[in-house]
Amino acid sequence: MKGIIIAAGYGSRLKALTANTPKSLIEIEGKSIITYPIDALLAAGISDISIVVGYRADVIINYIEKLYPSINFSYNKDYDGDNALSVFAARSFIGTDPFVLAMGDHLISSSLVTTLLSDSTITRTLCVDSESKNASQVNDGTRVMADSKGRIIEIGKDLKDWQSIDTGLFMMDSEVLDNIKHLMARQGKNVTISEVVQHMADNGRHFQTCDVSGQFWADVDTEEDRDSVSVLIKEGQGHDL
Repeated sequence: MKGIIIAAGYGSRLKALTANTPKSLIEIEGKSIITYPIDALLAAGISDISIVVGYRADVIINYIEKLYPSINFSYNKDYDGDNALSVFAARSFIGTDPFVLAMGDHLISSSLVTTLLSDSTITRTLCVDSESKNASQVNDGTRVMADSKGRIIEIGKDLKDWQSIDTGLFMMDSEVLDNIKHLMARQGKNVTISEVVQHMADNGRHFQTCDVSGQFWADVDTEEDRDSVSVLIKEGQGHDL
């Protein structure tokens, strides 16, 4: 199984901290943010990993190579675009294999990854949390609505009716890349991963949900998120980070 971690963006909402440092290298409790998803994938047995870089790519590569010499890198030249372009930028690494996708600005427990991998028959899946309550999960969370079979039928930040929050951890297949390419031809650089999931749902190619409620994860978009996550870790949450 291959793993992709996207870390190409500017991190504009952490501007005071990211003027000279990529967002993924900001430290929380003594570790750079990006090391949390890397360690989670490795702990779950995924060692064939490519990190998608863009903004300050050289800084991230130099940092990661010292800690994880075997990790691969993919480059997203359009890192000023939306996040689906980073997934597409890793297509040469991905090939035709299914892969796990994680966000470079999310802290995730290794248990999320092992839960995702526990059903090997599903190749398009999004880990969701139906019990989200921490500020770093719900403040800017992407909302998800699934049908009775657990298939995603609606996804977006502005849903009025929803059941769970997108954790940023996916299982994907090469069909997703085809759909990103299709939407890029129509929308240029403005293609988000959520739009791809919605487009596929609208065409009967649904993602399944995998509920990881009760397992630790956090999305770091702001300084407030960073501070609140730091407190949670100090309190003993995320013990398998």
